[in-house]
Amino acid sequence: MDDEEIENAVENENDDTRGSFINRIGTFFILLGILIIILFIASDMGSETYFSYFYVGGILLIIGFILKRTSPPPPSANARFEMIRNFKKRRREGKR
Repeated sequence: MDDEEIENAVENENDDTRGSFINRIGTFFILLGILIIILFIASDMGSETYFSYFYVGGILLIIGFILKRTSPPPPSANARFEMIRNFKKRRREGKR
C-alpha cells in the first residue's frame, strides 16, 4: 500500500465513524423525545398539564428522525466481517 491508499482508507474510516455517531445521536434524540412525550401524557393525567413537555418531545423526535435519515445506513452483516474473512483466507492460502 502506498501513502495515498492509506490516506483514503483513513478518510473512509473517519466518514464511517462520523456517520455511525450521527446515527446514534439520532437514536438518542428519538428515545429522549419519546420519554418526554410520556412525561407530557403523565402530566396530562395529573392535575396540571405541561405543554412544554409535548413541544420539546416533538422537536427532539423530529431532530432525531432527521439525523437518522441523513446518516448512511449501517453496513450489512456480511460487510462488517469481510476484513476478518479476508484475513483468515490469506492465512489459509499462506499455509498451503
